Amino acid sequence: MVERGANGSGVVQGEEAPQRFRVRRCRLPGEGCAPVHLVGGSDRERAPVRRALALATTIAAVIASAVFLGSGSASADPSADDWYQLRMCESTNRYDINTGNGYYGAYQFDLPTWQSVGGSGRPDQASAAEQDHRALILYRNRGWNPWVCARLVGLSEDSDARTKVAPPVGGNQSSGGSGSSEGSSSASTSGAPEWPGRQYSEGDYSEDLKAWQKQLGTRGYDLVGTGYFGPKTKAAVLDLQSKAGLNVVGFIGPKTWAAAWSGGSAAPAAAAPAASTYTPATNESCGVGGSTAPTWPGKQFVEGDTDGDLQCFQRQLGSRGYGLTGTGHYGSATKAAVIALQQRNGINPSGILGPKTWAAAWEGS
Repeated sequence: MVERGANGSGVVQGEEAPQRFRVRRCRLPGEGCAPVHLVGGSDRERAPVRRALALATTIAAVIASAVFLGSGSASADPSADDWYQLRMCESTNRYDINTGNGYYGAYQFDLPTWQSVGGSGRPDQASAAEQDHRALILYRNRGWNPWVCARLVGLSEDSDARTKVAPPVGGNQSSGGSGSSEGSSSASTSGAPEWPGRQYSEGDYSEDLKAWQKQLGTRGYDLVGTGYFGPKTKAAVLDLQSKAGLNVVGFIGPKTWAAAWSGGSAAPAAAAPAASTYTPATNESCGVGGSTAPTWPGKQFVEGDTDGDLQCFQRQLGSRGYGLTGTGHYGSATKAAVIALQQRNGINPSGILGPKTWAAAWEGS
């Protein structure tokens, strides 16, 4: 979540926010003096020409540098699967999500950050391609720093991060990329309605889904076209993807959409293994509200840490009125809650989250 405040994953705001920094601008080449070539004798008459050539070389270098800074290739950017993992953590890969908490779309932009990278309107109302592009601009400006989810997932920066080089429109992180995404459908499929331009996963509702469900109903699947992506639709998606030789990922992308109308006469290609997907912590998986603490993760946590294991501790304290939501980032609010919990349970109020403090969140007073 970009500049995230108080709802789940993402960068937290205010007291929980990681430290910001500015990126220094580099000097353009050619600002210093051009190399001096010693000339003698009759070469003196050619000195003005040499100076002119040196000046022209300097100007050409500056222009080339400016062109490079204006646009750059996305070839070194994070992979499509990296972006997919980020979106799954931030928004369960939903480009149209708006929960009312001030963060929008697949990358959970807030409006000031969205506008800072050239966006207009609300992110969740923009196309998937535009959201991808704005996220790539932000990445090239600030790396993974705006997204706590990047650290929870374990993403690493590459040579394009923080360069401030403007990426080409489209980049390489589109939901139609490789890895866990289906890719774009290149096969011509007669009778198939145009792909709506967004992925559908369990829990979604869309009028466009009705046509897809009704089509599968004509092929023997137990679907009637409700527009709701429930367990029956997911089971049908998985079965269709398996039979069509697609990545068995459980969401409807452009190829799965087209496969509903495909005759499937050609022998299906072997399905590529689906990449591992980040699974966010839930109250159930964390045992929130239980009387027994989950297994201690085996490492201490201090202010400034970001770790997926912190989410369960924060969720548990949140259920006990401490005002934490499970961001995974150990900020000042988490430290204050840790110290209060330690004082209440007779533990040294060090602000360090160790095994005794961990257990006290579930078993203490």
